[in-house]
Amino acid sequence: MSPPLPPTRPGFDLSPAGSPIVVELFLDLICPYSARMFATLHASVLGQFGDRVSFVLHQVPQPWHPQGSYLHEAALCVRAACPAKYAAFFLSVCAAFDQFSDAATLDQSRAQIYAEILRLAAETLSEPEVAQVKSMLGLAGAGNSGNQATQLMKWAVKHHRTRGVHVTPTVFVNGLEAGIVSSGWTGEHWVQWLAPLGADGWQGSLL
Repeated sequence: MSPPLPPTRPGFDLSPAGSPIVVELFLDLICPYSARMFATLHASVLGQFGDRVSFVLHQVPQPWHPQGSYLHEAALCVRAACPAKYAAFFLSVCAAFDQFSDAATLDQSRAQIYAEILRLAAETLSEPEVAQVKSMLGLAGAGNSGNQATQLMKWAVKHHRTRGVHVTPTVFVNGLEAGIVSSGWTGEHWVQWLAPLGADGWQGSLL
C-alpha cells in the first residue's frame, strides 16, 4: 500500500481562498525571523490585502531545533481540532519564542515541553479544546507508534521538501519563490510591495 495522501490541500488559509494572487508563507515556529514576519503580516497586512490576496501559511519544522517539532505538532493539532483559533495560537507561540529557544529547553523533556505548550495554548483555547490537543499529543501505543500529529507532520515536511524550501521564512507568489521578500520588512514594506498586485512582476517598484 502506498503512503497516505492528505485529504485536503496543504497549508492554512489566513485569508479567503480564491484570489488569483496566492502568497505562501513557509514559517518555522522556533525561528525568530519567521515570528517577526508573521507578527508583521498579522498586524499590518492581512487586514489591508486579505480580500485581494490569498495568504497561505505552511509550517516548516527544522531538525536543528529539535524542540520545534513539539511546537509544530501542537500547532497542527490545534489546526485540526479548532481551526478558527489556529492563527491566534500560532501568533502566541511566535510571541513566546524565548520560552522555547534552544537554551530555554535544553534540559527539558518532551513531556515538559508539551506541558509548557499546553499552558500557552490555554491562553487561546478553551479548556475542552486544550484537553483535546493534549489527547492528540499523547502516544498512540508502544514503541514508535507516534501520536495523532505524526501523519500531519509527515505531510507538512514532505510538502516543504517537495517545494525545495530550506531556510525560513521563505515566501512564494503564485508558486514561485519571491526572493525579494525580507524577514526584516515592516508593514509598510509589505504594503508597498503588494500594492501593484503583480502589475510590476513583483519586482517591488514602489519599495
